[in-house]
Amino acid sequence: MGKKEQAIPQFIPSALNTPMLNYKVYIMNIKEKIGTFLLAFIAGGAVGLVFYGGQFRDSEGLATSATTISNIIIFSFVGLVVAKFYFPIRTKQLLDKRKQELTRQFQSFLEALAISLSSGMNMQDSLVSTYNDLKVEYADDAYMSREVQEMLNGLNNNITIEALLISLGERSEIDDIRNFGIVFSIAYRAGGNLKDIVRRTNDILNEKIEISAEIETAITSNKSQFLAMMCIPVILMVMMRTMSSAFAASFATIPGVIAVTIAIAMFAAAFNLGQRIMDIKG
Repeated sequence: MGKKEQAIPQFIPSALNTPMLNYKVYIMNIKEKIGTFLLAFIAGGAVGLVFYGGQFRDSEGLATSATTISNIIIFSFVGLVVAKFYFPIRTKQLLDKRKQELTRQFQSFLEALAISLSSGMNMQDSLVSTYNDLKVEYADDAYMSREVQEMLNGLNNNITIEALLISLGERSEIDDIRNFGIVFSIAYRAGGNLKDIVRRTNDILNEKIEISAEIETAITSNKSQFLAMMCIPVILMVMMRTMSSAFAASFATIPGVIAVTIAIAMFAAAFNLGQRIMDIKG
């Protein structure tokens, strides 16, 4: 994942040649990296002990020094492996969340821009009004607040609004924003009705957001059931280890370790498949 992050820059020059956020990639800050690592490491290490812990007990089933050492090794190794595989998953979650927020803010941008254009303002004045509305609704450092500020700076430096919108569309990797930039560019040059284009795009985007929200609500219970089912193997393993010393001893044998490893592989495959099924594209 590190090589991929280095290959895709976090900031891309805009049409004004200002480094602007690249929405195609998410690079965690230090706090997010530490939090993600600790969560994955501790959870992974604990699960590793549930499945592989308690090795090298004596004939009476009591823990030995080798048991303690092996538990530490298992906890550390499994924790590191889980952290390595969880980082890309968490990064994608944060990337998707940011794109959803950008889409929501872009919808607010279109709504405010449509109102300003309908009141008879020219494009630059409409952008100023829209920028003020976005600062009130979100914040000065919100995604679209920064983007509209960049548009205003570009217009003040003789950069066309079409180029600025297309730049946003390319950096966002969101089809609705990219398509709006293309359509707006064509209509702006041809003298089309910008008010209708902005309003129609806003209506379409709003409908898509509502449909996505309805789909997400409909599958929320399924996601909860899926997560609960993913916890069942761990719970069953804890119960078998704690309720029967014979079961616990069998897991410390070579066949037991092999069986547990195969079960974990099947469990991981099922989890990956479930994540793909639950991943609803907008």
